[in-house]
Amino acid sequence: MRKHETSLFAEDRSCGMWRLQTNEPALVAKMNGRAKQPASPWTITCRGLTVEDPMIYRRPFSSSTKARISLERILMRMDAEPYELVKVGIGIGWAVKRPSVRQNKLNRCHTSPNTKRFEVEKEVA
Repeated sequence: MRKHETSLFAEDRSCGMWRLQTNEPALVAKMNGRAKQPASPWTITCRGLTVEDPMIYRRPFSSSTKARISLERILMRMDAEPYELVKVGIGIGWAVKRPSVRQNKLNRCHTSPNTKRFEVEKEVA
């Protein structure tokens, strides 16, 4: 199984075009829906040959701040999973980092009331 990766980066600083590259199935479905809407600024730039290959979407932004805010808005509306935007290069873009499932699980202590087993002591005769 391939790792899911998402990044947003500037095509060229002078033209204001940005690309969103992802292979996360939920985000691909969301962006495909947006790209198919006639009034949407998002367009599909590149399709992968397989389901696990990344899709690339393109749209203009007037600043890097507006591009970042748009990505954050899309991620927040898509799901409630935690994420972190990590800067890529010097003002060039961001990569989305999500904590692993193992880190998200609640760790229970073996002696918590829900898992504690009480043993009855036997009297020695």
